[in-house]
Amino acid sequence: MEKLPVIEKFGGLIKEELLSCLEDENLLPDACLLEAIAPFSGYYNDVPGVHRPLYLFLVLEGNYTADIITRATEKVRSRAGFSFDAAFGRVALFEHDCPVIRIRGLKNFDKIKALQMLYLAEGIEYRKKIRSFTNEKGMITLSKQFYFKDIGDGLFFDHEQAHHGYFHIPRFLDFETFRAVTKEAKYDTSILYFDAAYAWYFEGHGVKDMIRIYRENLTTEKLLAIKNRYLSIIK
Repeated sequence: MEKLPVIEKFGGLIKEELLSCLEDENLLPDACLLEAIAPFSGYYNDVPGVHRPLYLFLVLEGNYTADIITRATEKVRSRAGFSFDAAFGRVALFEHDCPVIRIRGLKNFDKIKALQMLYLAEGIEYRKKIRSFTNEKGMITLSKQFYFKDIGDGLFFDHEQAHHGYFHIPRFLDFETFRAVTKEAKYDTSILYFDAAYAWYFEGHGVKDMIRIYRENLTTEKLLAIKNRYLSIIK
């Protein structure tokens, strides 16, 4: 089989998640840490008994940008001794809009405090706990480096993350419209069980809009069916 080239793009992603504030004596004190308690809920809520991945958010105090966090992450990764993935973003929750580092790829909670300490050593300051809460909706916007495999028909698989697929859409959708389109798309029972997020990347002097689809064992045929359903609604 022909090896597909990897396409690298910089852009972002926005999604809505249920978040909880983590409180544990084994975590760094006075450092707000959030967990997405139902990541990829559009998929996992419909498929019971499947192990959910761990998604955490280190909430920051101060004015940070993607380049600052990327440089700090590079140094942390070289010293950590364990693998993880990090991305800079923002979380809008209650009346707050805070910079965050999204952490994924950890097998369990054992390495969280070590990771907190390593970022702290790089000068990254944490926001103190906002309040105690569970199961609250937050809007998450991430700055992301995408690594795509172009599989044809306007479809892409993520080169680094399993079960992630993407496709272009013909125009910009605000998040409320995206949410409504996704709800309507899921009425088609032939494409059940997937989670969707809104994504984009910069190209030339413009922006390319995309939908990110998450589904375990996602196939080209299933991704194409989901794409066609979205396009029929958007048009």
